[in-house]
Amino acid sequence: MLVLPSGDAIDSEWLSAQLNLGVEALEIEPLGVPQGFVSNTMRLKPQGPSSALPDSLILKIDSENPVGRELALHLNCFGREVGFYQSLAPQLAPLVPHAYATGNGSSDAGRWLLLEDLSAMAVGNQVRGINAMACGQVLEAIASVHARFWTSSALLNHDWLPDHQFWFQGSSETLSAFHRSFLEDYELRVEPEALEAVALVIEHSQAIDAAIAQRPFTLVHADLRVENVLFARNATQRDVVVLDWGTPTRSMAAMDLAFLIGGSVPMPARRGRLHDLCSQWHQSLKTHGVKDYSFSDAWADVQLAALRCLSSVLFLHNWQMDPNITSRAMLLDDEWIERCCALVVELDALDVLKTFG
Repeated sequence: MLVLPSGDAIDSEWLSAQLNLGVEALEIEPLGVPQGFVSNTMRLKPQGPSSALPDSLILKIDSENPVGRELALHLNCFGREVGFYQSLAPQLAPLVPHAYATGNGSSDAGRWLLLEDLSAMAVGNQVRGINAMACGQVLEAIASVHARFWTSSALLNHDWLPDHQFWFQGSSETLSAFHRSFLEDYELRVEPEALEAVALVIEHSQAIDAAIAQRPFTLVHADLRVENVLFARNATQRDVVVLDWGTPTRSMAAMDLAFLIGGSVPMPARRGRLHDLCSQWHQSLKTHGVKDYSFSDAWADVQLAALRCLSSVLFLHNWQMDPNITSRAMLLDDEWIERCCALVVELDALDVLKTFG
């Protein structure tokens, strides 16, 4: 029997109460790979007399992985995602799934969401990555989100939405503790300029955060990787849907761009295209009403964002040393590390780091 951490059973009676619709029978299907690290998802197929009852829906609950659960609690992932779907998602349809119901996001009985089942769409493959054209589609979609909340005071009224919080942040002391073991595995596998950038990011981690805090803020997804994106399989479906809003934050918009390109677009697929991708995102911002934000501002912000995202390689490598890590997670992390390290070199982001002196 599927249960919440509170011990409450996920059954017909529970679902009837959440949807306020009669559910007479319930089939629960586990979803295959990919599964989220900080949450677990499954498909619910309810049966009942009401025509308003969806044929299927997605239930998102606590991860079965104890490390993932701990991280989700630390980052308040369910509190943030529930807050997003209750307060902001209605303004972003059709770019995000519809939420049928949510828990309170915090208690053992309340860390759950019931979402629209969009599994007929194509999900991105993080290991394979995406090409520049698909990346551009995602950037145009997320630019409409950025533009909708660009320096908006509406984002200041939500206590669940933190300022400039990312899972890959860390103090110089924390990042330094991961550095030696990272070099043992990757010193010969990434460019010397990237290794220099990693060392400088460790040294100037707080200064990077301070610089990001001075830039225009908006709603940032903060985990914009291809496995959190759905793509249309046919003309009847939405072009792009962005999933997994468990770590949204008020911050610099370019964080999403650097995170997506750095983690999800293989180096050959983005070679010679970074300027065009940034320009496509910037033009979409302008189309959706963002003013007084030049392309040179956008490019500088992407460079800064790539430096902050670079600290992710230290966390991911540290997690790689978990003896229980799956082979797929190991491969995913390995691809991410090499791509992310290469991005700071491709963007000449090292020049920005040297200004921190």
